[in-house]
Amino acid sequence: MPPLSKKFTVALVGISVTTVIVGCTATDTGTGTGTGTNGASSPSASTASPSPSRSSADRGPYKDGEYSVNGKYGTRGSSIGVTLTLQNGEISAVDVTPHATDETSLGLQRRFAKAAPALVVGKDIDDVNLDRVAGNSHTPDGFNDALEKIKAEASERVTRS
Repeated sequence: MPPLSKKFTVALVGISVTTVIVGCTATDTGTGTGTGTNGASSPSASTASPSPSRSSADRGPYKDGEYSVNGKYGTRGSSIGVTLTLQNGEISAVDVTPHATDETSLGLQRRFAKAAPALVVGKDIDDVNLDRVAGNSHTPDGFNDALEKIKAEASERVTRS
């Protein structure tokens, strides 16, 4: 095979492999951000059901009310504020307050704060576990940490009642 033909074949194979890889990663599996028809990023997250190993004793009951906590994540003490209203174990309202001071982190937290309510309001608190939302891969960890703290506090209020 002449050298030019060999280079052309190698280039075509490289382009084909790249196309397959890009095609696979562009598919929205529910754990990343999807891209709408206008190219804008849309929020998505996994709201997984509790794992089978989790017993019903690990779930509610929870005292109805409004709860405010800070969820922590990452290795540098990052956090976000979460104010959540529970009614019969279901999230009826949520407000996320960014705490970041770095412009990049603050932008990511603001996007998360805007997208999160649409993903969790109306869901059973035990069934919510956010994964990747609005381009954020770490902020959801802070939200999930806040949910665990809220569940603990809401459970405690039931036992004290």
